[in-house]
Amino acid sequence: MNKLRMASLSFIAIVTGTLVACSQGPSNDKDKAAPDASVPKANSTDYKGGAAELLVLDVNTGTTDEQFQKFFVEPVKAKHPQINLKKTVDTLDKLLAAGTAPDMVLVSNASLATMLEADIPEDLTQMFKTYGVNTAQLEPAVFQQLQKLGDQKALYGLPFYMNYGIMVHNRDIFDKFGVPYPKDVMTYEELLELGKKLTRSDGGTNYIGVMPPDLRQMYWQYGVPVFDKTKGKSSLTSDRHVQVFSLLKQFYSIPGYLDNGKHSHSVDLFFKEQRMAMYPNWVAAMVTFFDRAGTKDAFNWNVTAHPSYSDKQGLGKEVDFAIAVVNKSGKYREAAYQVLLSLYSQEVQTKFSKAGRLSVLKNDEIRKVYGEDSSVYKGKNLQSMFKVSPSPLPDSSKYDPKINALLIGEVVKSVMVDGTDINTALRNAEDKANKEIVIP
Repeated sequence: MNKLRMASLSFIAIVTGTLVACSQGPSNDKDKAAPDASVPKANSTDYKGGAAELLVLDVNTGTTDEQFQKFFVEPVKAKHPQINLKKTVDTLDKLLAAGTAPDMVLVSNASLATMLEADIPEDLTQMFKTYGVNTAQLEPAVFQQLQKLGDQKALYGLPFYMNYGIMVHNRDIFDKFGVPYPKDVMTYEELLELGKKLTRSDGGTNYIGVMPPDLRQMYWQYGVPVFDKTKGKSSLTSDRHVQVFSLLKQFYSIPGYLDNGKHSHSVDLFFKEQRMAMYPNWVAAMVTFFDRAGTKDAFNWNVTAHPSYSDKQGLGKEVDFAIAVVNKSGKYREAAYQVLLSLYSQEVQTKFSKAGRLSVLKNDEIRKVYGEDSSVYKGKNLQSMFKVSPSPLPDSSKYDPKINALLIGEVVKSVMVDGTDINTALRNAEDKANKEIVIP
């Protein structure tokens, strides 16, 4: 996920039992998705919408053609032969210009705003009530973020898989230098101290203790926005912005971390070269990195939860998930609902989980089988990642991608390499963002 960041990076069952229950999601608004007695509940096994071919656009969820066939097409076709799904390779702009708007869109939570600007998503609140979709089964952070994206008034899609923060560590490096392995749950301050002990040179080999997340991700995890919607301007100079940046700088300031002005490191240092001791990122990304490097059995590594802030303990990497959006103007909306029900079923969610796409259902049995198909995490302390919960995301805007690119590129370099004062760098960045990104 983007934020489906890497991930970026697995059939059918009708929503029955606990998945079709008359209950609301984990929200203060207890009537948000609760079934309404005045609304006749549809029989999801009795689709009478007729033949339908749904055009499906994947914006940025990383759903491959093989996964689309396995987790979308096949389970729906097995239950409803008259429903066909076709995945398009065209962009949304091209489809709209041609008058062939997609019936469904697969998009990350971070990019839903783009779909709203295009006036695509249907509010599925009524659909959830009619079909008895039990949102209480969703990971709470996912449902809360979904509500937030709809301003607590609408549910613009159905989450179908999520990502989760995790940290892998190379135990051979810890053993080499006689340093105790990291705890299952750690703060950034504890991670920093471990990083200091393991960033060193030995026998002509330079070791990096830890590569921290980039500034953008650390702001996300702390809930710090980069745009003030009230003022209509970028916001980069608050005490919280400085606080997070100052913490990040401590990682970069570890003697030996910078390499002749180079302030960023490749993930190959951990997965291929085995010169990095700890690396926090997405659980799905780790599968991709190990598969690409072919080194999952080449050294002794294991897993802990993603690090947390000391004043936000128990909250790990920011919430990140994929959403299936129904076009409110689509011709085959009833057929699209059947696709959603299929995606939300325990059987499909279990298969997603086995394939390395973490289920959005907070279900221990489904979580236990995560990644089984790849075997990357076999024998590893994988369940430790669930000892922290996803962090809520701050408010976002359409300007965020460009502002964040400015931050993690030019601004970080100016501080870490050129020695610019953090307050000065952020003030300059805020001015530049307002002049070159917001106003134009």
